Amino acid sequence: MRRILMLSLIAAAACGPSSGELEVDWTFEGVSCADAGVAFIQIDIPNEVLSPNEFTCQEASLGANLGVYYAGDYQLTVVGLDASREVTHQVTQTLRVVGGKKNSFAVDVPRVVPITPTGSASLTWAFEGKTCAAANVNKVTILVDPDANGNGGINAGTVACSTMGTDGASVEGLTQGTHTFAIQALRTLSDGDHLVYRTHQPPAGYFAVGAITDVFVSAESLP
Repeated sequence: MRRILMLSLIAAAACGPSSGELEVDWTFEGVSCADAGVAFIQIDIPNEVLSPNEFTCQEASLGANLGVYYAGDYQLTVVGLDASREVTHQVTQTLRVVGGKKNSFAVDVPRVVPITPTGSASLTWAFEGKTCAAANVNKVTILVDPDANGNGGINAGTVACSTMGTDGASVEGLTQGTHTFAIQALRTLSDGDHLVYRTHQPPAGYFAVGAITDVFVSAESLP
């Protein structure tokens, strides 16, 4: 069902050479609002008064006629919300109204990628109690959430063993809860990087959103 939406400031103006009708058809990730799980649709144009500016999916599943606008460019924002009124889809597009005609636009609204609140780890390390320099370690590979023996897990990258005088590194984007860490120590020789130490008993730390947790990681000789 399509519903007429009039701009209160100029809706009464006749559609002449200086103004045109604006109609928007919308989809959400290429499908209808119902198929995308969108229950409510909000629309907004800066500096313009829209009344109403929200529809249910049943009221305007295909789009809306936004009324008559003066010729020019308008920034239209379309927001899709689920039944709990959480934002699931959103897009902002510039639409150009040409006077003296009906201006029809198809707007596909992408899904909003949720941002997961995270914490970070400040890792420091040693190799059988020795510093990077004393152990002759050049690089360290960091593993997040390995098994109890230090194997597997998520490879968080390989970094310099020591940076600005600190034997350690930071790991960002950790979800709230407990995480474990292991490291693999690499010594750079003429033929490449050699694995010389590894963590046998991964330490754990608890992580909270927006906070930094300090974790000390030890590595021992192979195997």
